[in-house]
Amino acid sequence: MSSAPKIYHIESEQVSLSKRIARALFALAIFVLVTYAVHAFFHPSKAGRISREDFILDALLAVGTDFFFGSKRRAYDVEVDDDVIRMRNGDWHNKSVRRGHIRYLREVTGNLFRESSLRLSEYGPIRTHFLGCVWIPARLPEYEEIKARASSWLVIG
Repeated sequence: MSSAPKIYHIESEQVSLSKRIARALFALAIFVLVTYAVHAFFHPSKAGRISREDFILDALLAVGTDFFFGSKRRAYDVEVDDDVIRMRNGDWHNKSVRRGHIRYLREVTGNLFRESSLRLSEYGPIRTHFLGCVWIPARLPEYEEIKARASSWLVIG
């Protein structure tokens, strides 16, 4: 007989202003490099000269896109019971791992672009990268309990 599932609500990620600015500057650098590469490929004679308008447009797109819309994790629920750990975000991006089927369990340290977390999947690393995983943030009070449970569910061999 299965016990009642525990449901944990994960709030949306609160990104500090300094991280948002750093991410926006990183996006700006990428946009400028891409603009330079496009100019070098399509207009080799003008490759070294990026116009002021192109630079300003890139700056506005990069900073605006990343600062206002970029990389903010939405709120979701994690449901843990005796047989399944499930991540639910409405009707979109639902993932689950079953007891005895976990092939990918990684603790990820936080940095400028992501917070510390535990990632779980029934697939290997490559398929997990493309298909997604159950994502448990390290700031969750029950993190160690969930990690221990998931560790005991790893596929052996």
